[in-house]
Amino acid sequence: MLEVRDPKLKDFMDSWHIPVDEEMAALRRSNEADGVPLILTETESVLRLLLDLKRPSRILELGTAHGYSALLFAKCCPDAVITTIDRNPGMTDHAKANFESFSEGSRIDFRIGEALDVLRELADGDEKFDFVFIDAGKSHYRDFFDMCETLCEKDAFIVCDNILLKGWLVECEGREAKRHRTNIKYMRQFLEYINGRDGLDVTLMSGGDGLAVIRFMR
Repeated sequence: MLEVRDPKLKDFMDSWHIPVDEEMAALRRSNEADGVPLILTETESVLRLLLDLKRPSRILELGTAHGYSALLFAKCCPDAVITTIDRNPGMTDHAKANFESFSEGSRIDFRIGEALDVLRELADGDEKFDFVFIDAGKSHYRDFFDMCETLCEKDAFIVCDNILLKGWLVECEGREAKRHRTNIKYMRQFLEYINGRDGLDVTLMSGGDGLAVIRFMR
């Protein structure tokens, strides 16, 4: 299988990572030790740069896990309110505990449920977001994007993580790739869709496990 991230290159890139603070460094170490999914250090660096440039006031995240990235957003954007969504019972209790233990957790609106259901609930209100991070079910990125678009300000950013699916997107042979053939199919369709859309400024990046950075040009 194609390795998107060579282990030696990963170690080299990780060695240059500078955490926001010691609280976040400790949370990353804990998550990595427990095998909890969280954003890679390269992805974190790109997100921090985008957040600094955009300075969003309302951030929406799909896929909370143990809350690392939501807390990162809260620390990087001290005036922003973050809404994050997850449905996994094995994750939500840990995320709640982390939000309660960080002072920034008071600005995190944690919604538990299926992402599309929660997005529909949000659409019934008048909330608009200027920064969205999608890191949830990979076969649903098109559905997530379409729903998030209705919730976005006219100049919003949507960032989608893990678009390379550990390299299976371009090298889909072998047992593991075949197990994820549905995700591969729908991710390819999603990337074709956003790149073919008018009014979108799309940048695809191969760092980490791949990022799509999408800006609305309305």
